[in-house]
Amino acid sequence: MSSRPPRAAPPRSSSIPGHPPPPQTSISFSRDERTDHAMSPTPYDEEHHSHGADMRRKKSLVRPDRERIDPGHRQWHYRSHVGDSTNVAVQPSATGNAPANIRRGKSLLGRDEETGEGGIFRRHGQTLKRRQVNTQDSPPPPVKDDLPEEPKRWIDSIGPGPKNCWFLYCYILTCCVPRFLLASCGIRTPEQQRAWREKIGLIVIIMSLMASVGFITFGFTQAVCSKPAPRIQSGKVENGSLIIHGYAYNLTDWKHPRAGSFFDGETSPLYGGILPSGGMDASFLFQVPNDKCAGLLDVPSGSGISTTGGFPNWVFPCNTFNQFGTTGQNLTGYTDRRLCHTASSSRSLLNSLSDRRSVVYYSWDQVMDTSRNLAVYESNVLDLNLLKWLSDSQITYPQFFTDIRNGAANATFQGRDITMHTYRLSQKRLANCLKDLVTVGFIDTSSIGCVASEVVLYVSLVFIIGVVSIKFAMAVIFGWFLSWRLGSFGKETYAERMQRSQAIENWTDDIYRPAPGAYRPNANTNKWALKDTNKKAFLPSTSRFSRAENVKGGRPTTTYGDVMNKRTPGTSTPSSYGKNLPVLHHTPPDSPAYRESRSSASLPYPDTSASDLHASAAACPFPLNNVIPQPPPDYEPFNFPLAHTICLVTAYSESVEGLRTTLDSLATTDYPNSHKLILVIADGLVKGSGNDLTTPEIVLSMMTDLVVPKEEVEPHSYVAIAHGHKRHNMAKVYAGFYKYDSATVERSKQQRVPIVLVAKCGNPLEAGEAKPGNRGKRDSQIVLMGFLQKVMFDERMTTFEYEFFNSIWRVTGVSPDRYEIVLCVDADTKVFPDSLTRMVSCMVHDEDIMGLCGETKIANKAETWVTMIQVFEYYISHHLTKAFESMFGGVTCLPGCFSIYRIKAPKGQSGYWVPILANPDIVEHYSENIVDTLHKKNLLLLGEDRYLTTLMLKTFPKRKMVFCPQAVCKTIVPDTFSVLLSQRRRWINSTIHNLAELVLVRDLCGTFCFSMQFVVFMELAGTLVLPAAISFTIYLIVITILTRDQPQARYSACLARCYPGFTRSTHRHYLAQGRLPRMDDRLLVLASHLEFRPSRVRVLAF
Repeated sequence: MSSRPPRAAPPRSSSIPGHPPPPQTSISFSRDERTDHAMSPTPYDEEHHSHGADMRRKKSLVRPDRERIDPGHRQWHYRSHVGDSTNVAVQPSATGNAPANIRRGKSLLGRDEETGEGGIFRRHGQTLKRRQVNTQDSPPPPVKDDLPEEPKRWIDSIGPGPKNCWFLYCYILTCCVPRFLLASCGIRTPEQQRAWREKIGLIVIIMSLMASVGFITFGFTQAVCSKPAPRIQSGKVENGSLIIHGYAYNLTDWKHPRAGSFFDGETSPLYGGILPSGGMDASFLFQVPNDKCAGLLDVPSGSGISTTGGFPNWVFPCNTFNQFGTTGQNLTGYTDRRLCHTASSSRSLLNSLSDRRSVVYYSWDQVMDTSRNLAVYESNVLDLNLLKWLSDSQITYPQFFTDIRNGAANATFQGRDITMHTYRLSQKRLANCLKDLVTVGFIDTSSIGCVASEVVLYVSLVFIIGVVSIKFAMAVIFGWFLSWRLGSFGKETYAERMQRSQAIENWTDDIYRPAPGAYRPNANTNKWALKDTNKKAFLPSTSRFSRAENVKGGRPTTTYGDVMNKRTPGTSTPSSYGKNLPVLHHTPPDSPAYRESRSSASLPYPDTSASDLHASAAACPFPLNNVIPQPPPDYEPFNFPLAHTICLVTAYSESVEGLRTTLDSLATTDYPNSHKLILVIADGLVKGSGNDLTTPEIVLSMMTDLVVPKEEVEPHSYVAIAHGHKRHNMAKVYAGFYKYDSATVERSKQQRVPIVLVAKCGNPLEAGEAKPGNRGKRDSQIVLMGFLQKVMFDERMTTFEYEFFNSIWRVTGVSPDRYEIVLCVDADTKVFPDSLTRMVSCMVHDEDIMGLCGETKIANKAETWVTMIQVFEYYISHHLTKAFESMFGGVTCLPGCFSIYRIKAPKGQSGYWVPILANPDIVEHYSENIVDTLHKKNLLLLGEDRYLTTLMLKTFPKRKMVFCPQAVCKTIVPDTFSVLLSQRRRWINSTIHNLAELVLVRDLCGTFCFSMQFVVFMELAGTLVLPAAISFTIYLIVITILTRDQPQARYSACLARCYPGFTRSTHRHYLAQGRLPRMDDRLLVLASHLEFRPSRVRVLAF
């Protein structure tokens, strides 16, 4: 997106923002809308169509106009909201006063009628059509009570909540546990029973995943790669064995049967007898010349070799040779048959010794040894030098044997696999004959199952090492080269950054320690601050009926231009869209009828007369209350345009010191007071432990110069996130300025900061309860988000929202729809003075950023051992996990204690806005009141802050969530293990369910395994199976300690500490081969040490 004009710059053709004309009904999404942004109206004049060129669809390979817009779409609520907002049927009130007709524009989405596109008539589904407005002649829609009741299905009787495949799976899994049995165990309500069944369903899935990990760890190799036969490498056969046709027979305790004068039946053939043969190759003593060599070998006339059926009984002299291939030609006893074992009884006796044999294998290095003449045929190692033992006078053999044992052909076969060569030359019969005659061993090979096992091992290694290495490298790049640029609004030197870093470290040692004075601005440094604001005249100069522009201390200018210029009602000014639109006055500076509209619900169109508009625009009846004047449009104290920001503090039962600490830190930030507002939402009339006052009373005692005296403030109703009568809640709105305590903030630092308090006080039915008005933190956030949504879409407000609107306007002089950013801070968090400025700087410089968080430091790090173990976890969570995710703009968790969100984002250079935090899709999903599944409970009740991040990533996957390490805050962490365990149990449940939501988002950055979706999947899988991985690691350590090979045990234990997942697979793989890993393997394992993350230890609490 191209850079837009500064916030302070008005349109060149006029000092007052122009109003866009009505949109055309033939607007196509493919021309004007970006997939994750709202669409801007098409210009009224066809001549000026070029101004919308910067708002064309970007970063999308699909056409949004061809998307199926159903309730599961991520922008369903937004599109329905915009489409329906202009067709609200307003009925006359009971007083008989019919409301004036409000001129509304056509559909912003161009869905009023079926239109043709590209010559093809395109029909819209029922979900995209505008609902018709009932007139007096048309009958009203049927009431729900008048409709016939739908027959109940059998599935509705087995439990509450939605009936889907997940519910059926859980019910079938636990159908053997009836409801009365659960009720007898204390699980009585249907909702509790459904939650229990869903827990069992989740446990079964997790246990299945753990079993899969266990199978891959311990059983996969045994299943696909069975235990190999005993193997001995050639050259390492000891004297207790005898080699015959490639097998080493262990004959240490075997006695040769009686055989004439050679053996007496008590002698081993290895050490006694006529031919001591320990460690020798005795293949020539058991020759097989009449199997595959039949017809190829013949006995010439005059030969001393006996025959059977015309075939020779042996072809080589019956002598032994060593396993190293250094025995020369030995033709002694060529015709002596006594050692040739030609009898069938001798062969049967050899076959009976199969349980004593081991495979003699050769490595390829041994085969390619030029000192020997070895070749490989069908995995058999052939010693071609043994063909030299053939005597032409005793046996007739093919010429091929002569060629391969010497001459030019020897270079072709020596040290090679001759299988394919013999196949091509149709010499397979000759090669099979050689296999029977001169086989001395087998090549070192693996079965297909063992190869598959190794493939799984190394693929896992590549993924693990790849993800870990990339993650670490990206985090390092972010920390060294990019982090200091985020939020940098001035030319800071390296020394200044180091000085600031040291000041922050000293500041975080104590939660109550104030920031250094050099980073906190003085109260008299703001030349735009009001002078003598507390000085009052003897007689009042204004009344509640005075016009806002005539009130002393009102807004002389705004950051969007001088909107207080006096003009006559009938004058007009050129618009940036090329049309002369009427100029209004006598309205609040940010009134929807005056400002450049942000939605189609309040667009003044050319066919509306100026007199009508002037008549409908009444002056603001409430005077401003000594507001802080707005600086001129070009005021940029930090070298970037200022943006109005709300500092939201959600309070519950905090102490006076805790609230004072947080509000002091926000009030003394160096961000201009004209552009920041402190908003405290007290969640009920709760009196914390050790407090004499309730939380709203504590906050109220920290306010002064109230717009309305606190005795006159009345509670107003609003719809809360709760059940039953608690769905109705009431709240009071107080507006004033922050009241400092000179004991905590010196007078020179006490600036004038506007503050608004929303105190939930509950409905009349809960007046006698312990915590009236308490609805939770999510409800407090929805109070603001829903209000901002109505403000942005110019919707009708309730009395509470109207008071909320007026309180903000009267204490700041700024209409609430001017606010672009909201900073969320917990009531026990203290913010560094320049953190807010740095966070706003990130937002202003990159309009695609919709949320970011700073670094949270621990203020009580040295209090107990429990706080000490959390220091490294917090550091790794920020500077490894969030730093890596920030490189791709996909931080998956913005902590609620210190995060900033964009309320609305600018679109193009024409003054249009896209709702972000105020988006109806986010507000609707985040304000979900029906929490009837375990998944929703973990999302909405245990980790609402993380779920808000998930919702924003799902709704706007192309926008950014980043981490700004320059913005710092400090907080108090649990100092006892029980509290820490309770906190992590909530966090881990929320983490699992939010990752399960994010893993289904396909539009995140990247593709396949190089994507944030794959990283989220790895995080989810690793989190679920980590308990099994830790258990397997402990088992491996114990087993290796108990083994006899102590060096191997120590080595395995070291690997287990490095990375359990890779250790177990690698150790199992190498033990199956009877050897230890090589040095290069050890280096690969040590590289996997980077995968160890203490933040995952919290899974143990699960």
